[in-house]
Amino acid sequence: MTRVAIFPGFILLLLTILVVIVLIKLFWKRPSVAAVIVLVVLSCLVFAYLFLGVSHQRTLPVYQRAHPVAEPLVRSAGPSAAIWLPGVEDEFEANIYPSKLSAARSLALRIDEPIRQLFGSQEWPDKGIVFESGHDRTLLEEFIKTAARKFSQIQWTIEPETVTVQPDEVGITLDLSVSQTGRPPWAVGDSSDAPLISKVTSGTYRASALYGNRRISLNAEFVEKPWIENFYGVWNSRPNKRLIIAKSSGSCLTGQEAERQAIVNACNQLTPLLRQTPRAQANPSLTRKVTPNDVLERGFILDRFSQKFDGRAGEIWRHALLIDASPDRMEQLAARKVVVARIQRWNWARMILSVAGLLALITVTYVFLNAATKGYYTWSLRIAGVVLAVAVIILFVV
Repeated sequence: MTRVAIFPGFILLLLTILVVIVLIKLFWKRPSVAAVIVLVVLSCLVFAYLFLGVSHQRTLPVYQRAHPVAEPLVRSAGPSAAIWLPGVEDEFEANIYPSKLSAARSLALRIDEPIRQLFGSQEWPDKGIVFESGHDRTLLEEFIKTAARKFSQIQWTIEPETVTVQPDEVGITLDLSVSQTGRPPWAVGDSSDAPLISKVTSGTYRASALYGNRRISLNAEFVEKPWIENFYGVWNSRPNKRLIIAKSSGSCLTGQEAERQAIVNACNQLTPLLRQTPRAQANPSLTRKVTPNDVLERGFILDRFSQKFDGRAGEIWRHALLIDASPDRMEQLAARKVVVARIQRWNWARMILSVAGLLALITVTYVFLNAATKGYYTWSLRIAGVVLAVAVIILFVV
């Protein structure tokens, strides 16, 4: 619980104790004096809280830009959880991959099943031919390297489409189907991006095994998220920004749980940066903790990636977020928290004034009824006053 919430609650607790003591002790013989004391004490508490508590927030009317010194602009979430360790994508099949390269690698690891279906009970082919088909050479070499590592009994080569597949060979073709192409989500509204990452694509890679006149294919979906596998590429594309990679901390059974873990990780990384802002340092009582709502509603998320694996015991999810933690954005969040804190204080002050007014009304009503009944129902009126006072306080607090 924060100091902003503790201080009004403590005041209400004091008010409750004060009202009960005053109503029971002082109202015994001098109700008018007790009423005056209650009003004076409540007024002092309200004005002390209202002006002393809020006045120290009125600092730094002009934003100050906080520049990190010797701090890397792209930061990971620290030691990766097991679900993010290298090789996880090689162990399980995923519903989507963060790059064309990882999609091609997955196809190479799973190409044995089409080959088995083509050759049946016969021996495996001696040679595997991957046709160029105009694909990027790096991608083809990654496919061959991955396939050779898993299927060492096959000799893999890259050949043009004109090569004829022999009876003891299997041909492999890779087909790319692009469903969407556009600027990186983290580059929208920013003209400083380097040509290195000028656009990203999403789509499907299809690997087909060919033998005779038969063809068996398998697919791998991908959406390019270069910040998952290439931190420095994104760094170079936004040289003046401070970026954070927030990842889910464990293996999750649902996508929602993985996303929640990634958001919590983002909050944990952003909180120290918020505390370093000039506005937060100038307001010691400010709630200097980043919440999930801050991350979701204040434009921190530049991009996100959600991936599902088909594990041995069921689905396994992981989630990652690309967070904009630039000094300007952190300063804006600090300014917002100052405004919210001020509003909360005024709301508490109005509530306390309302409680004080109702308690004063209860006191005046008690004095009037006690005088009208000439003291015959003193204890009944006192009990009723205490019950009403406690009810009023509980009503406003709850």
